[in-house]
Amino acid sequence: MNYTLKDLGKQLKNNHLAMRRHFTPRETDCYRVYDRNIGDLPLTVDIYGPFVHVVDYRKEAGGESIGKEGIIDTVCSMLYVKRDRVIYKFRRTRGEGDQHKKISETGEMITVRENALEFTVNLVDYIDTGLFLDHRRTREMIFESAAGKKVLNLFAYTGSFSVYAAAGGAAEVDTVDLSSNYLKWAQQNMELNGFAGGKSRFIRSDAAAFLKEAGERKKRYGIIVLDPPTFSNSRRMDGTFDIQRDYAGMINRCTSLLERDGAIFFSTNYKKFHFDPGRLRGVRSRDITPLTIDIDFSRKRKPHRCWVLEKRS
Repeated sequence: MNYTLKDLGKQLKNNHLAMRRHFTPRETDCYRVYDRNIGDLPLTVDIYGPFVHVVDYRKEAGGESIGKEGIIDTVCSMLYVKRDRVIYKFRRTRGEGDQHKKISETGEMITVRENALEFTVNLVDYIDTGLFLDHRRTREMIFESAAGKKVLNLFAYTGSFSVYAAAGGAAEVDTVDLSSNYLKWAQQNMELNGFAGGKSRFIRSDAAAFLKEAGERKKRYGIIVLDPPTFSNSRRMDGTFDIQRDYAGMINRCTSLLERDGAIFFSTNYKKFHFDPGRLRGVRSRDITPLTIDIDFSRKRKPHRCWVLEKRS
């Protein structure tokens, strides 16, 4: 008997029971049940409705003492799921520009629920699924503070923050992304929840170019969501974006678009990121990371870091 697999099974069974009890009353069927809990098995195991999404962070795809098949067997046994409902991926160290990189072309989409809102996810074609589960609490904060405000969602990806803003009663929601595919996905998520219409705009643009144009038009927002990639070198943008190098300039441009009592929600998953509030102009910063990490994620490892930046009077 492999005792590591046995321990994995116990973790999966116990965590799944606890998470299901916690999230089902919240009309949520997507959550994490294993977050690299065992040192020898750096995996993440996420529930997405009837499917299980496993990501293996080990350095090699073959030759480990515990193979992929053994892990899948344990997942199936402990989570009571059929083998064809387990999606298994190896994730290597991400290269520059690899964010959301496509790995296949099935086009298979499913719908999941989070806080009674619905989102389409693709568990097969990308390393990422279209819904970052670790930002559930951050999305809830946007929902709680959006009423009557104009909201800007930059680097919007598939628009989950936009959906929460609309659900929270935002006066307007501008969803900005450079990718036409992700922008279409974001629009589908808004339509799925009944929010596409006059109050929602979907804008294909480089974030820096959008901010420049919005500044020239004297556009103002009550909330700006800024969750940029660590690095981007898209051919559709001028130059490159590096979060450590460029975050202060990006935040300062966002600050100029804030209404008097406006706020920026800024986050990153870059582990080596150093935040220096001295580089920012006209805002007070608060690290809200502990408030944004829900019970299914490791507070010790921190899947992301998050700040709220409020405009000074």
